[in-house]
Amino acid sequence: MSCHNGNLTLRECEVLKLIAAGKTSREIAEELFISKNTVDTHRNKMLQKLNLSNSASLVTYACKSGLL
Repeated sequence: MSCHNGNLTLRECEVLKLIAAGKTSREIAEELFISKNTVDTHRNKMLQKLNLSNSASLVTYACKSGLL
């Protein structure tokens, strides 16, 4: 299952929304019951898929795409 235009998985979208809410990787991991390393992997995959360079650009993408 994917969200928005199909670039991101549902889980990646969940992580992205929590990044945008200002949560740390550790806080996201605890909330989603996954490891911090898994959160970081999701973040890195999103950056790679969307050809972005940092978390701030991910949040900008989320705002422009209507994910937030």
